[in-house]
Amino acid sequence: MSVNDNKPESENISSEPVLYKVKLGIAYITLNTKMNTINMDTARKLVQLLNESDKNPKVKVVVLKSIGDRIFSAGFDLKMFEQGFSDKVADDLLLYGRDISRAIYFLNKPVISQIQGSAIGMGCIMALSSDFRFVAKKEELFFRLPEIDINIFPATGPTSMAVNILGVSHAKDMLYTGRKVFLDEFDHWGAITKICEPEDLASEVKKFARELCQKNKILMKMIKPAINMMTFEKAIDWFDLENEFARYYFAGVIDKDKFNLDEFIRKMWEKYGKGSPKFD
Repeated sequence: MSVNDNKPESENISSEPVLYKVKLGIAYITLNTKMNTINMDTARKLVQLLNESDKNPKVKVVVLKSIGDRIFSAGFDLKMFEQGFSDKVADDLLLYGRDISRAIYFLNKPVISQIQGSAIGMGCIMALSSDFRFVAKKEELFFRLPEIDINIFPATGPTSMAVNILGVSHAKDMLYTGRKVFLDEFDHWGAITKICEPEDLASEVKKFARELCQKNKILMKMIKPAINMMTFEKAIDWFDLENEFARYYFAGVIDKDKFNLDEFIRKMWEKYGKGSPKFD
């Protein structure tokens, strides 16, 4: 039995890029595209459904998942870059990409990622932004932040979420190398909530989500924002910092005459780092 055998047949044949249902207090948001890639319309729909789940008093837990067995999500659809970088492409990518990771991270309700396949780019960011990560036990399954290899600054959540969940050392590893980090290593980094046999993944997520649904709903809504404030007090700044770096990078790609990197980094230190570091 595959991971998706537990899904209703109607989900498997739907043409909708994002599927949504609420059952017994659990909102299931399911990517339903080829390789579970995300374009701008899909990104907008994801954010809409995350916000809808947050506002729905019947929803206590959100589960993010996707169709198929091989790929949780291959991230943003790179077709958007076929015509090169433009201000519109850069603005859309940074706006909607950041909105996804921020919506997951700041949702007042716990978010579980049900990861049945490899998580790449935005797929990895979504997983890192979630509160819990249940992953299928597969030798070939990996996590990857490939931005450096496709010449894009790691914005929309990869830098901030990698630092927050993995720590500085592992964040640098993923972001500088762009390499595949396979499941055993990712688990060793402390990033996985539970590794499940592939055929048990859906049932294990459902069981855990239902257990959370039985908890005090007021406390459930209070605990996550309190933890976020304690551990990530400058979260908004971190997301903004990522995007400022990315916008400057894109501007340099579009018009290299405007590219003065040293001056830009100095300004960013002053804005986000309480002044430029001294090395003399």
